[in-house]
Amino acid sequence: MGFSALVASALCTFLLPLLLFLAAVKLWDLYCVSGRDRSCPLPLPPGTMGLPFFGETLQMVLQRRKFLQMKRRKYGFIYKTHLFGRPTVRVMGAENVRHILLGEHRLVSVQWPASVRTILGSGCLSNLHNGQHKHRKKHYVPVIQEEVSACLARWLRTAGPCLLVYPEVKRLMFRIAMRILLGFQPRQAGPDGERQLVEAFEEMIRNLFSLPIDVPFSGLYRGLRARNIIHAKIEENIRAKMACKEPEGGYKDALQLLMEHTQGNGEQLNMQELKESATELLFGGHETTASAATSLIAFLGLHHDVLQKVRKELQVKGLLCSPSQEKQLDMEVLEQLKYTGCVIKETLRLSPPVPGGFRVALKTLELNGYQIPKGWNVIYSICDTHDVADLFTDKDEFNPDRFMSPSPEDSSRFSFIPFGGGLRSCVGKEFAKVLLKIFTVELARSCDWQLLNGPPTMKTGPIVYPVDNLPTKFIGFSGQI
Repeated sequence: MGFSALVASALCTFLLPLLLFLAAVKLWDLYCVSGRDRSCPLPLPPGTMGLPFFGETLQMVLQRRKFLQMKRRKYGFIYKTHLFGRPTVRVMGAENVRHILLGEHRLVSVQWPASVRTILGSGCLSNLHNGQHKHRKKHYVPVIQEEVSACLARWLRTAGPCLLVYPEVKRLMFRIAMRILLGFQPRQAGPDGERQLVEAFEEMIRNLFSLPIDVPFSGLYRGLRARNIIHAKIEENIRAKMACKEPEGGYKDALQLLMEHTQGNGEQLNMQELKESATELLFGGHETTASAATSLIAFLGLHHDVLQKVRKELQVKGLLCSPSQEKQLDMEVLEQLKYTGCVIKETLRLSPPVPGGFRVALKTLELNGYQIPKGWNVIYSICDTHDVADLFTDKDEFNPDRFMSPSPEDSSRFSFIPFGGGLRSCVGKEFAKVLLKIFTVELARSCDWQLLNGPPTMKTGPIVYPVDNLPTKFIGFSGQI
């Protein structure tokens, strides 16, 4: 065979599969775009639909923030894509997000990806109203303070030269969430039982956003197996509650409130639905607060001047004295800590634990010159909306004073949306606000610390966390400001 024939053969060998692949991608794109509403004159948003069936899910899962930033630079504040098995439009910017969030039940409805609905259950989120948390915050304070103080004391006693903050904070937040939300003492199961629950929860979270393929060793398969371990333990707890008339500790946890709410509506208690609701409460009250608390440690470790301002506020309020003279922490005292609250807001602005929220279009809607067809998923981006908000100057700077006066929340509530917004804002946000403020108070008056690797690289999977787990050296606070 001559040289020319060899070249031609090689070209056919490599070129034909390439052409077939490109043709398949083009046909897939045409198939997805055929879902546009032809009665609407507006075009679909710009964007690409990725690979056949897989869409752009793999790129998004593997690259996360880098992938999303590339998309934003290329296509702007509204673009189409294909994620988790569904055609999707991703939306950012205060005005665009406002249109989506205020259109709840009229234009859009909450709908998480199929993998999330399969693992957590179809009834996302539970029927426990945020107001029910709001009226019981005073009962949370001593429980949270007890757990946080014990954890920080252990860090100072046993941490040595290096402590990996993120896994430690996750364990702390898991214990708090189990006690307050489910009325369950993880320590009752012993160290091995607690570790098994934490590991199962982490495995479930890792696989929460995956392709909807339930085959052995797939992400969905692993997530369901981990979920079943959690459900078994929660069912034990629910049956114990049903057998006990009076709540332990004198206050009702969130799961008890949910059970009462169901019975109050004349409905039968459904064990599967209760397990799903309890699991989801743990997801909202454990992973997200662990992410935010870790980011707080990182930002305060990098900005000692801000930590000192927090301590000065605590000193003025009588919270930085000797233990015998310190004020008792309660809701009234916590609400007076305005600067500490601004530190938490600035942390949530720069590093929101959840990058976005999921909706589905109930009818074809028009947004900023584009159509979003009925039945398409809509993701509103929290992190990107914070990044592009005109309300904030020097957006990359950690500056809690920007929230002192006037409050960006009052000026433009859709420029700052760490808990989402509209009718379906985060059900646990009141719990999270109290927890993070107590955590900040106890941390500031107990510890000094140094980040051993400097500013952390953050990753999303699906909750924001430091890639290196934030190795940190802790020492006791001297009391000197």
